[in-house]
Amino acid sequence: MKKIYKATLCIGAALAVIGLASCNIEPDNRFELLPDVKSERTVLLMDFTGQRCVNCPEAHEVMEELVKQYGDTALITVSIHAGGLATSVDRTNFERNNIGLMIAQGQEMNDAFGINQWPMGVVDRINAKGAALNSSQWAAAVRSALAVPTDVRITATATLEGDNITVKTETVSESDRDCALQVWVVEDGIQARQETQSGRVDDYIHNNVLRDVCYDVNSGWSLSLSKGVWAETETLIQSKWTDKERWNKENLSIVAFIFQGTDILNAVRVPVKAADSADSQE
Repeated sequence: MKKIYKATLCIGAALAVIGLASCNIEPDNRFELLPDVKSERTVLLMDFTGQRCVNCPEAHEVMEELVKQYGDTALITVSIHAGGLATSVDRTNFERNNIGLMIAQGQEMNDAFGINQWPMGVVDRINAKGAALNSSQWAAAVRSALAVPTDVRITATATLEGDNITVKTETVSESDRDCALQVWVVEDGIQARQETQSGRVDDYIHNNVLRDVCYDVNSGWSLSLSKGVWAETETLIQSKWTDKERWNKENLSIVAFIFQGTDILNAVRVPVKAADSADSQE
């Protein structure tokens, strides 16, 4: 038996907010490899970063090492540009190779977590002030989160037709629960400026960049799950190609997750596939 929900159109905006500082990352503390752990869920690691943050590229490397260790089906990473060291999409000027990656919802999440220095990360939490961790703490937090059982499963598909992306999710729980769905657009392979400890890199490749948040940052899309009953949702997203944001459709993915209160219960990441490609693989 299935419940079917029709969701709304995903729209994005941009906001610039003043921030404070970036964290120093000691070379010996960038990444500590921990023993493998049996995965009970797919964990979401949010990396709050900025293009003018000289220490943020080292945090990106920590994320990459964690994905190598656990695999991309166990760990999803998303880079959220926010704060005083980020560059807003409103400041984008493609002719001058000045591309901003901060969107309004990313800043809204940054503020909800109370982050005022970068890079910082959050593991499997949403809108929880004080939950952010420095990058030397990410490995232990991810390992702990992977071991936490969940009774919620979520699957997703993302199909591109023209400029429109249709995201379909299916969610089931082993118990009755009121929760919420969030759907994000993420892009890899964005070439844009980045400050590093060695100086500015004009052609830095930014991966896992948050491009859009489809539902209210605080409340998401409400779902009332009944035990053992699959709930279906459909979200329509318009791909962006403007003078401020140009999404490369071939590099887009969708991250969808279920949360209750401030806890993320499970997550999934899927590539956006052209309709003809998706049909041929069925």
